Amino acid sequence: MALTPFISQDKASGELQNAVLELMQLDATLSANIPQSLRLPMIDLVRQVNSFYSNKIEGNLTPPADVLRAQENPTSENAAEDLLEIKRHIEAQRRLSAEPIDQVAICSRESIARIHRVFYQGIPAENMHIKINSDGETAFLVPGEFRTQGVRVGQHTPPSAEAMSSYWTWFERTYRLDRLHGVSPILAAAAAHHRLMWIHPFLDGNGRTGRLFTDQYLRAAGLGSYGLWTISRGFGADVEAYYGALAAADHVRKGDLDGRGELSDSGLLKFTEYFIATALEQVRYFSSLLEPRMLSQRIDNYFEMRKQGALLSTTGMELPVLRIEARDVYRRLLNYGPMERSEIRAMLSMSESFVHNLLNQMVDEGLICQEGCKPVSLRLSRHSIDFLFPALF
Repeated sequence: MALTPFISQDKASGELQNAVLELMQLDATLSANIPQSLRLPMIDLVRQVNSFYSNKIEGNLTPPADVLRAQENPTSENAAEDLLEIKRHIEAQRRLSAEPIDQVAICSRESIARIHRVFYQGIPAENMHIKINSDGETAFLVPGEFRTQGVRVGQHTPPSAEAMSSYWTWFERTYRLDRLHGVSPILAAAAAHHRLMWIHPFLDGNGRTGRLFTDQYLRAAGLGSYGLWTISRGFGADVEAYYGALAAADHVRKGDLDGRGELSDSGLLKFTEYFIATALEQVRYFSSLLEPRMLSQRIDNYFEMRKQGALLSTTGMELPVLRIEARDVYRRLLNYGPMERSEIRAMLSMSESFVHNLLNQMVDEGLICQEGCKPVSLRLSRHSIDFLFPALF
């Protein structure tokens, strides 16, 4: 087995090391500064963003408005397969994020096979026949089962099924996070993303499984706000650049000055620089979205336009007028967290019927959550996403 594990710290340029350090610092700042009341709604929204872009890379062109509606409606038998795929991907993220991450087991073949199974859970057996070559030949895909035959992916021929066992042993040993320190876990995340794609362990679903793995790995590597931002948004924003960077790292070694492994070290360096630059771009973008002063201004503008009845829904319908007091409720929930109805009534100094009607409208529109006797809490309405978080999709 001869693959360079990752661009080690002693071989990374000062510029690359500084980029990793900036990524870690911005990530920590984002995690510390986001209002606690906004953390869970934002994580839920980013799952939808992640699903949109990760599936877009694979040719799923479900419109953002449909992605945002996907979690509000029960699955219909007549729903388009692309939309069902989005829903499964969001649910896979939810399930995986709810499980503890082990720094040793995260890169094990069992863990990655589980990610693959979770992603494909719920797909009918009749939809699991996968086209495996240009002649139209198909094979039956078993979720979580590694391929037992050779494949070709574009210009890349992955390792044979017989050779995969030794590659897995190498992968598990190389990317254990309990043995990596400093900036190495982030540099390793970039390499592990490429190496997993290069091994191509499954007949189908390698791209989305690989990106779900990278989501898990970045969290385990110490990026505490990952989930409030997603690198897949950067990958999916320019799919050609993403595939180009992966292809550069696929190249075989170009002489003795290009490393000592099977693959090009210069190609791996290009992919690592691309990976870190993409992650840095995304954490900067999401940090700017959540910057308190600018977010507050967008909230003011949104509710002012709602008071005037000047906004449309994601389907082009005119949204109903919403009293400006809704802004005060929303802002208070954002800054201070969940509130009892009695506290809201006292804050607004309005009648019980007024508060009841206002909160009911905000619930119907997805701006707040009000369940039984639980306190009222903040939500992110799909109708407000484009306004509060511009250029998210």
